[in-house]
Amino acid sequence: MPIELGMASSHAPSLKATTYKDWETIHKFLNSEIPQPASTLAETEEVIEGWVPRIAKNFKTLADQIKTNKTDLLVIIGGDQTEMFDRSNVPNLMMFLGKEAWGQNNNGLAGEPASEETMVRLKVDVPTSKRLLEHLVVQEGFDMNFSDEQKALGRIGSQRGTPHAFITPAPHLMPELNIPTVLIYENTYDPPSLTAQRCYDLGRAVARFFKNDPRRIAIYGSGGMSHDPRGARSGWVDEPLDRWFLKQIEEGTTKNTTALYTFDSMTMRAGTGELRAWITVAGAMDEIGHPAGTVVDYFPSGKSTAGLGWVYWNPAEKAAAATA
Repeated sequence: MPIELGMASSHAPSLKATTYKDWETIHKFLNSEIPQPASTLAETEEVIEGWVPRIAKNFKTLADQIKTNKTDLLVIIGGDQTEMFDRSNVPNLMMFLGKEAWGQNNNGLAGEPASEETMVRLKVDVPTSKRLLEHLVVQEGFDMNFSDEQKALGRIGSQRGTPHAFITPAPHLMPELNIPTVLIYENTYDPPSLTAQRCYDLGRAVARFFKNDPRRIAIYGSGGMSHDPRGARSGWVDEPLDRWFLKQIEEGTTKNTTALYTFDSMTMRAGTGELRAWITVAGAMDEIGHPAGTVVDYFPSGKSTAGLGWVYWNPAEKAAAATA
């Protein structure tokens, strides 16, 4: 059967923090010595403590979608920020073919040490991943790198493991970490990177591969929205861009998002490039004929350095609402 569920969300390190103190620690690390917008002053302890349960509720909404749809396989699209790869290799597209992907779900950016307690292990559906790889390369013409052995080479070396784009959201989406996964890396961060059109086409190709699969398939895009952590615009959020992007999802006009990255701007650089993962999911849902999605929540946060968003596409839910 076709892919039945699409999802996307932000994965900022702050989204793991449950106290104001932890938010401030991460904020200082990401934004140190970078002038901050005045709006950041409004992100008081009271405001952030209100965000913490709101964030948990938003992720639970996505997790409930997975549970209700009885998802058998979760395809995760994410990027790397020199966590897995060093500068000896920065693949634009890659699939991981090992049996297990491990990574630290801690705030390592803020100096928290690695430990077994913060380790996340994702089960990988190796046979499906290999068949999808062959389909994308041979039938669809995508030049995919692949790896069946995990050797973390990035800035934190072997301690970090699989990038936070995969590891941070996974426990929110499937608390028991019991759903097999297919892991697709996109270069969402380092130029020269993929065009939005290429990401959209990748999503459509993935959807074509699964169109006759008897399992219940979900696809999730990790990252964004607008942000530039530790960069020149760290702490600045392009809220109009984020809201325009979300409007395309709500209205089912996600093909419009392929206009992104066709030009250079300060906003389009760095973390905003992670919207490529969302565009890939949008392409998959467009391919199955259901481009319109549901926006769960959005709010900009300078202290997290990002526009924070959560969305999903559930064709069955939309159909039921239309006939109610």
